[in-house]
Amino acid sequence: MKGNIEHRGVIESINDSRIRVHIVQASACGSCKAKSLCTSSESKDQYIDVYDKMPERWSVGDTVNVCGSLSMGKKAVRLAFGMPVLLIILTLLVAKLLLNLNDGLSILFIVVVLGAYFALMYALREKMEKTFVMWIEKV
Repeated sequence: MKGNIEHRGVIESINDSRIRVHIVQASACGSCKAKSLCTSSESKDQYIDVYDKMPERWSVGDTVNVCGSLSMGKKAVRLAFGMPVLLIILTLLVAKLLLNLNDGLSILFIVVVLGAYFALMYALREKMEKTFVMWIEKV
């Protein structure tokens, strides 16, 4: 489906409206036929919780596609990588140019600002769960 991100997985458990899907996320070379000869292949197990209003239509063991919108993925990348990089650059400029801090204090200042940013992200995790909505489709 165009405009969506999809990952194939297997339903591991169903509790009320929460469906836990197990996904084996492989790197591009992780699914290569020559991976047994290569040391760079890797894969990682992930568990995604999807909330469905009609969980009775699913069964444990069903193979499904976990889907999310492409715009949601882009927003997640901006929050996880873009904002921290921007904060590092801005904090470094403030520390060096406005506050005239030495390198050690500048790094400490950056760590404090990034810590505050990620603490804010953690505090807003429930709100973000409502923003980043995933759904599942039968394969």
